This record gives sequence, structure tokens and C-alpha cells, in this order.
Amino acid sequence: MLRTSRIFAAALLALLASACAESDPLAEEAAYAATLPWLEKMDAGAYDECWQAAAPLFRERVSLDAWGQQAVEARSPLGALRGRKLAATTYVTNPWGAPAGRYVLVVYASDWEAGDIHETLSMQESPAGEWLLAGYHVKQRRSGGGEAVGEARVGAVAGDAAEVDGG
Repeated sequence: MLRTSRIFAAALLALLASACAESDPLAEEAAYAATLPWLEKMDAGAYDECWQAAAPLFRERVSLDAWGQQAVEARSPLGALRGRKLAATTYVTNPWGAPAGRYVLVVYASDWEAGDIHETLSMQESPAGEWLLAGYHVKQRRSGGGEAVGEARVGAVAGDAAEVDGG
């Protein structure tokens, strides 16, 4: 089940990231703002609260127990967070393979004890206009931008920073 969720997330991510990029600066700004309190919860280890705050799509595809386990697996090897800055946002509508709607991939360049990390949060707009997490992806890189040395994708839609950075 866990492997199936990861495979689905990876496939959905590739489709989302390869969708024709559009532009909606207001949506990108709102989605970015919505990532901040979610990341605060993640950084505090409040994984249950993160799951509760995620989009229904995420909660339908990833159980609370699986999320808790995957979040620990993704975060514990990283050590302490030293800093995080916004690297890119990419807006898409109705990406092939994902439920119809508006999505924004929000990519952060994060500095952790374990090295430089790209964190990608896939945000989905709810019918009420809220931006909610639909996927979370952590990709660790060696200093100097070498090959990934650690990677974790969680959720229904997860982003790949390498595909989005040029976005």
C-alpha cells in the first residue's frame, strides 16, 4: 500500500510538473502564504495536525498512520533546520492525471544539518478558495548540486524541484 501510494504520487507529480505552466501571481502568492503555517507544524513535528490541514485528496490517498510514518522517514534524517527560502512557484490548472482544479507547486531551498534540501509542497485550491496541501516532497542534494542522496514523496500530488525550478 505504501509503495503504491509513492508510485501514484510520483506519477501524478510528473504529470503535474509537466503540465503546461500557466501564470497566476495572485494564486501563487496565496498558495505560498498557505504553506507557511503548514511548514511551521511540520517543523514542530505536529504531523497529525499537518494531515488534518491537508486537502481531502491528500487525506483520501494517505492514511493518518501512513502519513505519520512517512513524515518521520522524510524528516528525521535531515537533522535541524538552519534556514529556508522560497525558490520557485509554478501554477497549473487541470493537470493531466490529477483531479480538475487549480494547483501551485511551491519549492523551497532549505538548509538542514544533512545538507541542502529542496522541499516541494503541492497546493490544491479548495472549492472554498483555500489553498491546501496535496503533496509534500523532500529531495536532498549533495553540496555543489550533485546527485540526490535522499528522497521522499508523500501525498496524492508531490512536486519534483528539479522539474519545477526552471518553471
